[in-house]
Amino acid sequence: MGREIKLKLGVVPVKRGPGFTTAENALIFKNNTFEVLKNIDKNVEIVNIDGLIPDGIATVPEQVQDIAGFLKGQKVDAVFILHTDFASEEVVAKVGKEMNLPLLLWGPRDDSPDEKGIRIRDTQCGILASSKVLSRFGVKFTYIENCHPTDKIFIDGVNNFCRTAAVLKAFKSMRILKIGDRPNAFFSVMCNEDELLSKFGIEVSPLAAGRMFSGINKLKEKGDKEVDEVVASMKSRINTSILGDEKLKTLAAMIVFIKREMDDGGFAAASIECWTSFNELFGVLPCQLIGELTAIGYPVACEGDINGAITSAMLHAADYNRTSSFFADLTIRHPSNDNAELLWHCGPFPRALMGDNTPNPHIFPGGQGQWELKQGILTIGRFDALNGEYSMFLGEGKTCDGPKTTGTYVWMEVEDWVKWEKKIVNGSYIHHVTGIYGWYSDVLSEACKYIDGLKADPV
Repeated sequence: MGREIKLKLGVVPVKRGPGFTTAENALIFKNNTFEVLKNIDKNVEIVNIDGLIPDGIATVPEQVQDIAGFLKGQKVDAVFILHTDFASEEVVAKVGKEMNLPLLLWGPRDDSPDEKGIRIRDTQCGILASSKVLSRFGVKFTYIENCHPTDKIFIDGVNNFCRTAAVLKAFKSMRILKIGDRPNAFFSVMCNEDELLSKFGIEVSPLAAGRMFSGINKLKEKGDKEVDEVVASMKSRINTSILGDEKLKTLAAMIVFIKREMDDGGFAAASIECWTSFNELFGVLPCQLIGELTAIGYPVACEGDINGAITSAMLHAADYNRTSSFFADLTIRHPSNDNAELLWHCGPFPRALMGDNTPNPHIFPGGQGQWELKQGILTIGRFDALNGEYSMFLGEGKTCDGPKTTGTYVWMEVEDWVKWEKKIVNGSYIHHVTGIYGWYSDVLSEACKYIDGLKADPV
């Protein structure tokens, strides 16, 4: 993949004053946890406060400003409050308020009372107090249940929290490149650009048609090394003989031009009017522009669907922009499986996601791909709005066998399709969704909790 997201996680161990566990014991619990944190995702950098305060463990409110100043200077993206005992709820709340970032709350499971019945930490008790005070301070947080640091639930919890923080990092000040307008008949993909900016800071920036036309033609006519590389790469992976060399070169020039526009403008994703303008201007549809760019971390949504582009950027971020999504229609129910649905579009799904069962993957003369996607677990999402209220549809399923069809496609089976269909029909959603391989519904639901004005809406 191309533009991977890197995340900095600031870890703030906290301890109660005299009367609870000793400084030596607190340090042992802290170090044991940090040993586990060494093995979380390689895209996450751990930032500690060692050297800033004694033992790198916060104990009194007077330390909060120094801690917050240091973490801000390190440009951390999220904060992990690690209880080493009951800790100071005041320190926890004030660090959370000062940082105003996604916050993870956890502490290791307490030891058994000793032979005299003495408890030395009461960590769980302190977490219950800290959670209340965080809420009083208006600080949103994520909680991992009380457990040992070597437990799977802790390791998975930290990884999921970091993925949540990556989604929020991508969402914050997101820019969407608008390439052409929606197809005239598609009232369903209308969106409110003013609301997106005022509610979420999402900027939609149009690409002038004249600039695009001249830029793509210039790349094609004058020659460009990157265009030649794209041509060679596509020929090595896809049967392009039906499309022809001239259209393939045009398609490659489109890919390179849009990629550079997205890089230069810092765009997280793009929407594209793919029905008429490209075919009229260049003689080929941009379906494989969509697939090739999405596969390398530049998600593009069909049919001028800006909310679809936002969805795709969020799903990409759930795996640090390493796993490609695909932009699909919910099309028809399976002819014999009542809980299965066809995820389809006319030809833009990334070739990188193709399964092993597709003979002769090729591109039609119009520019559309022809192949079935691979088998696996899928997360499906849709960011959308109605009457100014925004929500995020989320669900998970698994691929399944189904009849062959045209274009790019995959069949998906879910636990109860009727629940899906009713939620989509009665909600603020349309037939467009973004799919990504893996279990990410919980990560995305948790991200919505941190975004004012956006409600998670899982099946």
